[in-house]
Amino acid sequence: MKKHYPLVGLALSSLLLVGSAIPASAGTTSGSLNELKDLNPGITVTELKSSLDDYAQVEGISLDQAVKRALSESKSSTVKAAGNSPTRSLNVGTAASSGGAVTGVKLGSAARKGDIFVSPAATGFVQHGHTGIYYSTATLVEAPGGSKTSRSIAARDYKVGKGAVKQYISTTSTKRSVAANHAFNKLRGKAYNNNFAFNKSTTGTKMNCSQLVWAAYKAAAGIDLDGNGGPGVYPYNIKDSSKTITYKTL
Repeated sequence: MKKHYPLVGLALSSLLLVGSAIPASAGTTSGSLNELKDLNPGITVTELKSSLDDYAQVEGISLDQAVKRALSESKSSTVKAAGNSPTRSLNVGTAASSGGAVTGVKLGSAARKGDIFVSPAATGFVQHGHTGIYYSTATLVEAPGGSKTSRSIAARDYKVGKGAVKQYISTTSTKRSVAANHAFNKLRGKAYNNNFAFNKSTTGTKMNCSQLVWAAYKAAAGIDLDGNGGPGVYPYNIKDSSKTITYKTL
């Protein structure tokens, strides 16, 4: 997920100030849809509406119920991410290639292949966090956001926010390895997906950060890292999963 440097307090209060793309007079569903759009910067109304329609049909629920379910999860994610953030959140995706100009802490190597990290981060004023998977103990695979495609990058000088964690997945080394291989071999080079609210696709042509980590384990190892089972998977859903175990906090 992209990072910018927003103040944590603004990350929550600014949600009340973001302009809406759908007339509020359209009713409860439209109002909630506007809120959900504001919590997923960069997504279009058309894309979000299509995802909502598909989700409602699969779940056998109304559009209003689908919107409320997704909005509740997105709000919860924002609060959780903000609570794990220091005074300012780091600009995600800035690593060795940036010359190290961005303040933060160096992520460094992992204890094992297939480990993950979760860091405080924001897109615009919206806190959701950022995550990536270790292809090797020294190399990450991530979806950095913006115009950048998903990529592999050295972990040594990669910058994360203070309070970031390194985690391992509670499974066999074989499953951790196949998940890491899948991320490296199948999930790089994808455009960024701004839709976190409905991102649980293992074969999407676009990937965001938590979708990539989730898809690597789900597709290759059959392990679902979504901690709350909602319509979307956010970075702190993965951090709080019963299958992830923190072994270092930065």
